[in-house]
Amino acid sequence: MKILGIDYGEKRIGLAVSDESQTLARELDILAPKDFFKELPSIIADNQISQIVLGWPLNMEGKMTEKTKEVESFKLEIQGLTFIPVEVFDERLSSSMTKNLPGGHEKKDSLAAQIILQNYLNKNKHNPNDMNSIQISQKQISDNSDPPAKAY
Repeated sequence: MKILGIDYGEKRIGLAVSDESQTLARELDILAPKDFFKELPSIIADNQISQIVLGWPLNMEGKMTEKTKEVESFKLEIQGLTFIPVEVFDERLSSSMTKNLPGGHEKKDSLAAQIILQNYLNKNKHNPNDMNSIQISQKQISDNSDPPAKAY
């Protein structure tokens, strides 16, 4: 299943989606807030979404702001509509990072969602409680072991 990344804004909502392995994020769309809740059910169905990651706007000191409270309300609306787990993830500097990317000005909202989601995926890639991560780690260990010493 895939994860939907969301960068909330008062004028535009940027969307990104992960691949099936939850390794890579790609930008998906930019929606007007008035269209978001109408289109969300089909976005979830069409992309086989099992989880949502929502950008969490904190100030540079890591403290909540008025925008954080607004995003909290938005999160509750999503949860009430979808019944899909919604996790928040620090979005600091994601919008400013889009300026350095091709198409960053026109697509900054979906690119910001992609950055938020990719950072989330990277942080959660090797969760020790995830059996797939444990199996990968054990395989990596066996692949990286020294070959047996030659007998002379």
